[in-house]
Amino acid sequence: MEETSSRWSFKPLLAQCRLLVLRLLLALVLYTLCRGIFYLYNRDLLDLSTTGEIGRIFVGGFRFDLSAILYTQLLLTLLSLLPLRVAYSPVYQRAMTWIYRFTIILALILNLGDTVYYRFTLRRTTLSVLEEFHAENPLHFLRFFIDYWGITIVGVVLIALFILIERRLPRPKTYPKGRVWPVYLTSAGLLAMGIYLSIAGGRGGFTSETRPITMSNAALYIQQPQQRAMVLNTPFCLIRTLGKSSLPELTYMPFSEVEKYFSPIYTPGHTPHSGMFRGRNVVFIIWESLAREWVGALNRDIKGYKGYTPFIDSLIERSYVFENAYANGGKSIDAMPSIFTSIISPNVSFVLSVYSGNDLPSLPRRLSEMGYTTAFFHGAPNGSMGFDAFTRQVGVSRYYGMTEYNNAKDYDGQWGIWDEKFLQYVAKELGTLPQPFFAAEFTLSSHHPFQVPDEYKSLLPKGSHPMHQVIAYSDMALRRFFETASKQPWYENTLFVIVADHAVPGALDEYKTTSGIFRVPIILFDPRGQLVGREPHQVVSQTDLYPTILDLVGDTHPMVAFGSSVFDPNRPRFTVQEIDGMHQMIEGDWLLQFDGIQPRALYNLRTDPRQTTDLQDQPNTPLPAMLLRLKAYLQEYTHRMRENRLISLEPSR
Repeated sequence: MEETSSRWSFKPLLAQCRLLVLRLLLALVLYTLCRGIFYLYNRDLLDLSTTGEIGRIFVGGFRFDLSAILYTQLLLTLLSLLPLRVAYSPVYQRAMTWIYRFTIILALILNLGDTVYYRFTLRRTTLSVLEEFHAENPLHFLRFFIDYWGITIVGVVLIALFILIERRLPRPKTYPKGRVWPVYLTSAGLLAMGIYLSIAGGRGGFTSETRPITMSNAALYIQQPQQRAMVLNTPFCLIRTLGKSSLPELTYMPFSEVEKYFSPIYTPGHTPHSGMFRGRNVVFIIWESLAREWVGALNRDIKGYKGYTPFIDSLIERSYVFENAYANGGKSIDAMPSIFTSIISPNVSFVLSVYSGNDLPSLPRRLSEMGYTTAFFHGAPNGSMGFDAFTRQVGVSRYYGMTEYNNAKDYDGQWGIWDEKFLQYVAKELGTLPQPFFAAEFTLSSHHPFQVPDEYKSLLPKGSHPMHQVIAYSDMALRRFFETASKQPWYENTLFVIVADHAVPGALDEYKTTSGIFRVPIILFDPRGQLVGREPHQVVSQTDLYPTILDLVGDTHPMVAFGSSVFDPNRPRFTVQEIDGMHQMIEGDWLLQFDGIQPRALYNLRTDPRQTTDLQDQPNTPLPAMLLRLKAYLQEYTHRMRENRLISLEPSR
């Protein structure tokens, strides 16, 4: 009788353990399904050609899914194994059910949300997104559920299926009976084991030598850096970026050797165009999401291409255009430091990093010292993206946002004032600035949710991609801006610089590569017609704009810059980006990918623009020289960022 009683006492505990295991297994299945959905939705960007490659990613993804699940379900594990009678009560069981359902449904929403958002960033979302959009109305993001209704429906179905299955999982029906102390003692032992397994499994190993797995470990399972996001999951990335924003100290070589390959100290004033625009105004148009793909005049070699930028196409004919130009990051807040200070983002966006308080080299501040009035225009609510704080940090004296515009009827309901209306305001307001002035205007209408004012919906071409109509709208708005500006007395005395903040992969396969996703136009327009030309091959990027403008306006003082004047024939021409933990360098016809330890790929973009053939093992390539230059560049960058030496003209130690 005693044996029977004891045996029956363990049945509730066994049922509790079974329920916990089944819940964890169900979570793994759901995470895997999300990865499958991620692949199907983004397969055109992932460059996965074989079943083996896909299988390897799914196998690797299991490791990261298990880590995320064990961490996020740690509370459930504790509650399930708590050695108390109340743990078997109906109320307690319902509470555990809702905790489990909430965490899993949230994980599903995050993973499926990144399925869509990946097409804009090519990475998983990290905690930096909370800071990036802290000033935005969170209700605006509900538009994603409407605009990407297919994924929304998939999510609803998946959540409904999850709840249906979870409800059918067997629950404990009774309390422990009879001699309960062996049950609770066993439960306490299982609780300790559960905590250990959750922590050890979450960190990726069970030995003391095992370091917690990080997002960089995903590189073990991929061939291309844009594939890393498929290995990872969003809850894992959010967990792993808690307080993780510092840069490592890189020592690839003695600092005495770094200068052989790259020096951040740059002195303008030695190019054919030095001082050409001395004393003249400078106006930047930073165009939201204007990928090179959207500019008709830059894609006429693509059969069947239809453009949606008639004004920019006409302006290009009267401008100096760099056809092989690149953004240095994938977000708006990455662009601002690159354009204004000639630095790339560290492992998170600079303005969100622990280095955001560093002393910065600055185009606005240098121009201010030369007697320029400085201003920044952005039609979003003041504080959006932290632009007001950043522009103040780099020396901009006047900020014009939605508050200064002061006409809410022109609000688009999402991001700010429609481009057409705000650009007219900019054109007129520039006339009130003392000359010479430097001003930058950041557009916003060519952004998700891809809307145009009602009066233009039937007038502007829609094309095959949602971006086409909003690009056409912003192009029209820019035409009207120049029409108004051309009637102002300051117009002929101004150099205009048109550049995108970042690119957005669209419809063309030519731009769905790790180089193509960063390609943007850089256009210099001089109304006097003194600077006209096309540069089809030379590599330039956003980080070159700061030294270029100073060179053109006659500044001859040395500076710290991670770019150089685009007209300097004596400076190496290359650009660097980060793709989800992978460093990418483009120099001449070649693209190098470097994980911080070893090269991962080398492509010849002239003969292989789709990046299909890795040449790093081939003889007679520029890999050794490129690798040394990239290492020197990264070493200088991380050292100066860590030590707050971005304005120091002294050589690094």
